Amino acid sequence: MSMLEVQNLNVRYLTENGASEVIKDISFQVEKGEIVGLAGESGSGKSTAMLAVMGLLDGRAKIQCRTLSLGGGPVRPGYNAAMIFQDPLSSLNPSLRIGKQITETIRLRQKCNRKEVAARAEELLDMVGIHNPSLRMRQYPHELSGGMRQRVVLAIALACSPDLIIADEPTTALDAVVQAQILSLFKRIVRETGTSLLLVSHDMGVTAALCSRVYVMHQGKIVEGGSAEDIFYSPAEDYTKRLLADARGSRKVPAKAAESTPLIRLEHVTKTFDPSEGIRDLSAEICKGEIFALAGESGSGKTTTAKVLTGILCEDSGHLYYKGKLLPGKNRMEAFGGRVQMVFQDPCASLNPGLTVRQALREALLASARRGGETPDPGRTDRKITDMLELTGISGGDADRYPGEFSGGQRQRIGIARALITGPELLVCDEALSSLDATTREQILDLLFDLQKKIGFACLFISHDMYVVRRISGRIGVMYGGRLIEAGSTGTVCSDPWHPYTKQLLESVPEPDPLRAAKVKAAPSKERGQDAGKGCPFAGKCGYAMECCLSEIPETLRFGERQVACFLYSEAHSGKRDRNYKMTSQI
Repeated sequence: MSMLEVQNLNVRYLTENGASEVIKDISFQVEKGEIVGLAGESGSGKSTAMLAVMGLLDGRAKIQCRTLSLGGGPVRPGYNAAMIFQDPLSSLNPSLRIGKQITETIRLRQKCNRKEVAARAEELLDMVGIHNPSLRMRQYPHELSGGMRQRVVLAIALACSPDLIIADEPTTALDAVVQAQILSLFKRIVRETGTSLLLVSHDMGVTAALCSRVYVMHQGKIVEGGSAEDIFYSPAEDYTKRLLADARGSRKVPAKAAESTPLIRLEHVTKTFDPSEGIRDLSAEICKGEIFALAGESGSGKTTTAKVLTGILCEDSGHLYYKGKLLPGKNRMEAFGGRVQMVFQDPCASLNPGLTVRQALREALLASARRGGETPDPGRTDRKITDMLELTGISGGDADRYPGEFSGGQRQRIGIARALITGPELLVCDEALSSLDATTREQILDLLFDLQKKIGFACLFISHDMYVVRRISGRIGVMYGGRLIEAGSTGTVCSDPWHPYTKQLLESVPEPDPLRAAKVKAAPSKERGQDAGKGCPFAGKCGYAMECCLSEIPETLRFGERQVACFLYSEAHSGKRDRNYKMTSQI
């Protein structure tokens, strides 16, 4: 008997225009102690199906199912089944300490005193890989990193002693290193507890790394199912083949050749919030017409760099130059005159839901006109809006629709159109593709390439997704702990990393191939003892660390087009080299 058995599940929504069928007669099963994947692009119905199984859909949904059982009985959320959602911060109560949120779940399940409950909570936090659980019990969700919050959510799920855990896109917002740690954690939990796991994901690499069997969903139907090897190596359906082709992304569209003249230059820029957050002594430049990528884990300082560059934040020290001219620390947005624009991660949050697309783009044009002291012509403004929408793949006839009427990929296209309509010289994309499925991501990548060829803007592309960084950028900078630790051409850095963290980041990316993905090893999350603010930021996790790494900050060394901040490349710490020695990777 299967642990979870679902036969002929149908879900309909009652609307003003009649019934809309979103889940169409799907059937699947999960065995005890098995990890099964439900894969497909955004909008395919994966999450709706899981919410239906858990009984979490609202009253508008009409659910029909011939068989829905867990271990031979009904599915009881919070008792024999638990669900982990994509965003752990929205799943946790921001006003309650971590310990309180775990202990209240334990109390609902077990009869025990306060001391026993606290001990069990600490045991669960230790089980999911959180070090110093007694300290974390006293903290609030906002005090933890994204990876730690996801571990806490898993601890709460395990507090239910569930027979089944449904994980809905649990690693989408995590960088490759933390993602590998979470995937390894899932495997260990299933192996040690015998819990079944149903993974819902649009990431085929994650699915390949974790699952023994896979179901593929498309337009509310399961179009194919089988072992992971069957799905990834010999798919039968055209949709599955396209999904895998998009995930592998074998083609790289050549970026527009960049000029050598720097458009933006940062020199020794520092912006800190506390001893462990912000950016420190950062120097970099973005040339006209190039796509420069900033990569690194969450909290490494990528977004802070973008906010300082655009003027959202003011640096504590250092200088920024625009076309060779020193920029003021304050009123930087005015100094740019709208020539620097930003595309954010969540287009739904960055677009005003109360404005139509036309109104949103017109607002951007009016603001640009006011800065230039111009009086816009209404007819010319509407033509420009239509032209820009069609250039980004949105029909001009859709200009009077609201953001909520578009898909996630379409909303991101609208966000790009709003950013480009003022004619910027620099476009800053901050995790602009991280929430999109592989197919939509490929479409937006192609769009950015095409627009750059036609318009010629430079781009700062910020991402924790190394696959996307490889696809889009000509040069790359890798950040860790608020510092730029390695930079160079994307091809050479990704094929031959010099810094130990860069190598770890690249090795943590799971490929959409079960055999290769299974070889990805999670980096250790525990650090060596190190005084806060001293030494190399990566020293505590580095297998090559020397004593100097724990107390001294490495300078940035340049070797041709490559720059690296690591004592392995310093003659002062690793020994003198022959004058004709050509530097190569030391790891």
